[in-house]
Amino acid sequence: MTDSAKRTYGSGGITWLGPRRARLRVRVPGETGQRTKVVHVAQRGRGGRGEAAAALETFAREVELERTRAEPVVRTLGDLMDAYVEHCRRTGKRQGTIESYGMTTKRLTPTLKTKPIDKLTAHDLDQFYGELAKTLSANSIRQTNAVLRAALAQAVKWGWIVANPTAGATPPSKFKPKREAIAMADVNKMITHAQSPKDDGGDGDDVLAMAVTLATLTGVRRGELAGLRWEDVDEESCSIRIERQWIPGSGGQYLGPCKSSDGARTVVLGAEGMALLDRYRHRMADLLNREPEGWLLSYDAGATPLRAKALGAAITKLAKSVGVTATTHTFRRASATELMASGVDVDTSARRLGHTTEVMLGSYVLASDDRAVAAAGTLEARLAARGLPLANLLPVADADGHAGTSAGKLDRTGF
Repeated sequence: MTDSAKRTYGSGGITWLGPRRARLRVRVPGETGQRTKVVHVAQRGRGGRGEAAAALETFAREVELERTRAEPVVRTLGDLMDAYVEHCRRTGKRQGTIESYGMTTKRLTPTLKTKPIDKLTAHDLDQFYGELAKTLSANSIRQTNAVLRAALAQAVKWGWIVANPTAGATPPSKFKPKREAIAMADVNKMITHAQSPKDDGGDGDDVLAMAVTLATLTGVRRGELAGLRWEDVDEESCSIRIERQWIPGSGGQYLGPCKSSDGARTVVLGAEGMALLDRYRHRMADLLNREPEGWLLSYDAGATPLRAKALGAAITKLAKSVGVTATTHTFRRASATELMASGVDVDTSARRLGHTTEVMLGSYVLASDDRAVAAAGTLEARLAARGLPLANLLPVADADGHAGTSAGKLDRTGF
């Protein structure tokens, strides 16, 4: 028996059953008895011993391979998440998506991370979601569940597990009461405050004021807002091209395509919006003594873009300073709500914001009294124009018993 076979399997050997027949023996740890095999080789004195030794080594490798295949491979949830993130990177997922998946891995508790995926249950996941609820929002927990569901679904495809345990788990409900849209008077407060001179004598922040204004006018996302460039502005068509966004990532931010379902999109501005952009351009040129170019929202005439996260933090801080609660996304919702209240159809509004009609109606159009009043007036005028004379229906009787339109008791004799 060779040294490698002895080292792997302990004792074993060769028994000669005749001049050209040998029985090979291999002992396997954890098993009683030995594995045996009879082989035919050359005569012992004519090279048979060497052939028998080689056959024993081959037999030992065969037994080892069979044993390895029979042993179940234990894959933990942490192993799966690492493999799934690498799979997503290989298949071309966006860097922002991959980093969000990595964040889900970081949220896993040590116990859950080392849990074998074939032992993972819906109850384990529900307990995990309960722990996350102490520090994370319901939306973040739902996103965590979505990532785990996708990773475990891939594990099913790979044959690592038979069923996806997230199918029985219960993340927080998707229901969220719609928030009220921010009042335009509050938006005006923020813009005015941003432009006002500072208490220490410093100048107002025209860039931040313009960021709030553009967010309200266009409804673009935070990263898209920071990614606007002067060459995106088309004065002839009175529009801005939205085709890139700054995406926060590990070590800073990186430039990527916009998030819109249809890719790049064009947002049309009115005469006042274009005039505002022109005034902003001249203001930047006066402050920096040169024509601005490059990044539209920049403190050095376009050379350096704003960081998306820093922009979001600055807007939130600005809102608090005037007693308002707002984020960059607040103005996106406000823009969607005002579009609908102005009578713009859902499809046009959704395309402007870079969303599907379903998502826009479900998440971005917020309740407002103006919309309710406008909807009622529009509906009533349309019904009357199409033959329903609302003003003449159900007349009430006057003091003399004649039908009229003054308030009084209804005559129910006709019912």
